[in-house]
Amino acid sequence: MKDFKIQNCPICKSNIKNEAIIKPDIDPLKSLKIRKKLWTIFQSERIFFPYHRCQCGLLTNKIFLKEKMLKHLYSDMSDNVHSGEDVQNDIKTKNGYLNQLKDILYKKKDLKFLEIGADNGNFLSLVKKTNPKVKSIVVEPNKRMHKKLKSLTNKVYNDIKKVPKNEKFDLIVAIHVFDHVPNFLRFLKILKNKLKKGGFIYGVVHDEKSVMAKILGNRWPAYRLQHPHLFNPTTINKAFLKLKCNKKFIKKTVNFFNFGFLLKHLIMAVFKKKINFPNFFTIGLKLGNFSFLYYK
Repeated sequence: MKDFKIQNCPICKSNIKNEAIIKPDIDPLKSLKIRKKLWTIFQSERIFFPYHRCQCGLLTNKIFLKEKMLKHLYSDMSDNVHSGEDVQNDIKTKNGYLNQLKDILYKKKDLKFLEIGADNGNFLSLVKKTNPKVKSIVVEPNKRMHKKLKSLTNKVYNDIKKVPKNEKFDLIVAIHVFDHVPNFLRFLKILKNKLKKGGFIYGVVHDEKSVMAKILGNRWPAYRLQHPHLFNPTTINKAFLKLKCNKKFIKKTVNFFNFGFLLKHLIMAVFKKKINFPNFFTIGLKLGNFSFLYYK
């Protein structure tokens, strides 16, 4: 058990006493070791830490990985898209996020911008096209992405703690990051302290109360090893209210997929069979994610 720890709820800090309500096909605790192969790919057999419902409403793991193991697993990964068409769909999806922030991006020409988990740099590229004068800093734990990110910005760190203390930002963006951070509220406090007065935090997370999550049950792809907890609009709002941040909006988001890719993963999730389909066409769907914007 050296790589695992028992954790309290990251929002209300209470002990998790209730029985797990979302259980995997294979419990990773029985192997006592998380290998990179299991960490980075989607499995037909559902392997994840069991999810419990805390008394505050958060869906969370009672047992998760220690920080040292997490840093090792996140330090060397491929990006989240793997083909030219996937890149275009990723850009289309992130362009939707950009449109939700256009008033902020257009209003302030000397914007100071921090992106957490910048991955392949697609969102940062869109921001710089919208506002070429933006001053940007990036935090990305995956060192394999740093070379590409350095072509977009001069300041790339692998840990938020390495960002200079005197740096303050008008806008902090974290796309599919908060689902991955075990001590979420502590992390959020760090981000809030990095904001200028009136500065914004924007994020995108999976919605564990979505229709897709209810239909697929434990086959829902967001139930995976990398997610120590999953939010819904109520629980994300509780977290920000604890830090006395003000809500601007919470909105469902559209993701763009190739229909063949979508069909392949749907069949894998439901029937545990891997079938490769041709590309077919691109489709935009509200499949179970939401975005949010809060300000200091």
